[in-house]
Amino acid sequence: MKKNVKILLISLLILSIISITGSVSAFSVEMKLESSSKIKPGNTIEVMLKISNIDAGNGINAIGATLEYDKNVFDEVTQDSFVGVNSWSIGSYSTETQILTILRSSKVNTASDILKLTLRVKDNANVNSSTIRYKEITTSGGSPLDGGTGDIDVQEVSVTIPKDTSTNTEQPPVTNEVTTNTTTNETTTNTTTNLTTNTMQGTNTVNTNTTKTNTVKTNTNNGSASGKLPQTGENIGGIIAGVSIIAVIAIVAFIKYRNLDIK
Repeated sequence: MKKNVKILLISLLILSIISITGSVSAFSVEMKLESSSKIKPGNTIEVMLKISNIDAGNGINAIGATLEYDKNVFDEVTQDSFVGVNSWSIGSYSTETQILTILRSSKVNTASDILKLTLRVKDNANVNSSTIRYKEITTSGGSPLDGGTGDIDVQEVSVTIPKDTSTNTEQPPVTNEVTTNTTTNETTTNTTTNLTTNTMQGTNTVNTNTTKTNTVKTNTNNGSASGKLPQTGENIGGIIAGVSIIAVIAIVAFIKYRNLDIK
């Protein structure tokens, strides 16, 4: 009798384990990794881990994974490189094994961003692309004995970051061109002196006609401005007229003196 009871209890335990195992395998969660960054020496890139299509009863609140990245392209990742979002936080990260845990105080069963990773590109990096990957991913909503999901395996996710091929096009310096047209001042001075001397019966007649014509043409274009240069034609004409008058007076005086001498 006792033997039959033991067999029954063992059978019930096995059935319970099978039942639990079956419920665990029925849960599923999907993840994806996204980034719009590009590889450029000295710059940083950001990669966002997202969770979606959660079919896990009351939800999940723990994630474990292993990070994979090229250490020849990026500086070493530390725990400070991770930032949790939407109430998720980085629980732990090992620089040796690159295993990390992500935790949340309450369970979630809706799609959302969960973790941002920032990596710095090495100054001497020279690659066309580099892939960042989370592998060996496991999520959990708690122990099955407490009504949780147990461990749920998730397919690995990755994203390939391309090289930044954009080039900076430098605009040539803008040169302001100023066209200056200058027309040289032309001064035309016409001076006509008519001297008529008539000697008859001691009468001397002097007719002096002096005509001055000063024409100054000035066109100065400097950009959009215009101006006039000082006019100097009148000064030169005045000097010539003065000299001519003095010459006429001297000639008249000489003629009078000669006539007096003849008489």
